[in-house]
Amino acid sequence: MKKSLAFLLTASLLLIACNNGGRSTPVATQAAPESAIPATPEPTRSPTLEPTITSTPEPQDSPTPEPVYSYDTQTVSITTEDGLRLSGNFFRAEGEVAVLFIHMAGPNDQKNWIPFANKVAQRGFSALTVDLRCYGESDCRGGTEPGWVTLNWDMQAALEFLRAKGFKNIVCAGASMGGRACVTVAFDEELAGLIVVSGTASDDPEKTDLNKMLNPGMPKLFVVSESDPTVNRTADMTRLYESAPDTKAFHIFPGTAHGTEFFKTQYAGVLSRLIYDFLYSIRDTFQAPAP
Repeated sequence: MKKSLAFLLTASLLLIACNNGGRSTPVATQAAPESAIPATPEPTRSPTLEPTITSTPEPQDSPTPEPVYSYDTQTVSITTEDGLRLSGNFFRAEGEVAVLFIHMAGPNDQKNWIPFANKVAQRGFSALTVDLRCYGESDCRGGTEPGWVTLNWDMQAALEFLRAKGFKNIVCAGASMGGRACVTVAFDEELAGLIVVSGTASDDPEKTDLNKMLNPGMPKLFVVSESDPTVNRTADMTRLYESAPDTKAFHIFPGTAHGTEFFKTQYAGVLSRLIYDFLYSIRDTFQAPAP
């Protein structure tokens, strides 16, 4: 590392004001391109993010174009320790930080994250999306192992793929089930950062104390909607945030969006900006790539 991680993301609660002076549910429409969202000046990135409670207009993408980095994309196959083949897409940029994106359960797969993974790669971060076993184009096989065991096998295989490519600084970003997977694997693998969108704590009863993660002081970003329709999810995310050691930040959005569904709402640009700045803060501890 060029310097030690200097920023401290503490209990940051973003409550975004809606029309009529109260909190209302956003209309869940197909998100317009970020360029179509009226832009306000980009918040200055700082290694220290002070706690804020605000009702001012939400941050938007910068009106000044950010540097665009070149990157390559390839379809990859990853083999787990029990011999299953996982389908993935690798976005190779020149920076030292890579992001592993993990999808939700249900009728979802890595395609939920691919558009955003491209945007992250354009900003100089390598990225990997993957179909977990029995999702998308990956292999599927039953077994007697608990779900958190096989899920962790998939996660470790994906992280091993990135480490074999030379990445030591990996951020795990997961939505819903993917967020739980990121939390679980953080007990076995050292991560540079953790992003949990509408997730939960680990199902593994031996992985409940977040202070026992291999890198408990890594930056952590937690995001949820205030009326997430998944049973107890908003409360679960609140408890997860409260139980996490510093460094951490928590953002609650109005409405009912769950996981990567946020990218289909009017808050797509806001969430994107939060994640970009979170990643920039981590990259600032290493050497940024040349555009």
